[in-house]
Amino acid sequence: MISILPESNYTAVMTETVEPYLDSRRQEMDMPLSTGGTLHAEVYEQPDATRAVVILHGYTESAEKFREMTWYFLNEKFNVYAIDHRGHGKSVRKISDTSITHVDAFSDYLRDLEEFMSGVVLPRTKHLPRVLYAHSMGGAIGGMTLMNHPEYFARAVLTAPMIAPSSAPLPRWAGKLAADFMCTIGKRENRAFIGKPFSPENEPFETSCATSRVRFDYYERKRIDNAHLQNCSPTYGWVQEAIGVTQVLLDPAKDKQITTPLLLCQASLDKTVCLPEQKQFVAQVPGAKLSVYPAKHEIYMSTNDVMEKYVPEVIGFLRG
Repeated sequence: MISILPESNYTAVMTETVEPYLDSRRQEMDMPLSTGGTLHAEVYEQPDATRAVVILHGYTESAEKFREMTWYFLNEKFNVYAIDHRGHGKSVRKISDTSITHVDAFSDYLRDLEEFMSGVVLPRTKHLPRVLYAHSMGGAIGGMTLMNHPEYFARAVLTAPMIAPSSAPLPRWAGKLAADFMCTIGKRENRAFIGKPFSPENEPFETSCATSRVRFDYYERKRIDNAHLQNCSPTYGWVQEAIGVTQVLLDPAKDKQITTPLLLCQASLDKTVCLPEQKQFVAQVPGAKLSVYPAKHEIYMSTNDVMEKYVPEVIGFLRG
């Protein structure tokens, strides 16, 4: 039985038990990329592992945000391979302002993952089943990768995946029009008008994607102290690229190419990504399953009543 960290003394358990254990296991690496710069990764390996999980974080996040999930995976005998996507965390950035999230092309994320798989994961997991745990933007990256590389993973969980990003407060067509126009006039790398510089006042718990106050506060304190964790705004280029993923992820022919057993975890209170498109994706991927949770976008940052169902279901599915 998986024991979920208590919310009553969450910070103490994380700082006194979880983080020291992870520190003792973690290998941090900066893998050179073919396009220049490095991809930062956290690797956790144990001699008695039975599986290996690749963790893909979401937009503005980091591998570090998934330390609690890493703890659960390690306790269940999974080796863990978690990256910071380009433009996030400690990985290569084109823009020096660490509050801004930019990518030239969404395919850059896919190529980075391919290089991480071939350079790090595949050589180190020759005798282990590999599985995927991917959140939000990471879910979009993961979904596209499953189309192209069925050999990578035996099973996959996409949690609140960005099949279609919300463009609120604008209608989707208006968000696309604005991003396309600004990119056309040379503002591709500018902060989108919907974004603001990093400040805790701009991102209160009440409007966050989490429902657990203690989980939110714990990571927010890390963000305040570490500039590399302060991503909070997209560029117009990132918005344009993100909107473009939907056409690929909802292509019926491409979805049929996904042969990996797949579970999509949906947050019923999600305002960050669009729920109907997630359901359409599940309907189009052969054998895919849908599980719905009473949570906001970051299901893994939920209160324990949700976590007690979510974590065992995720790990149980990936175990197969």
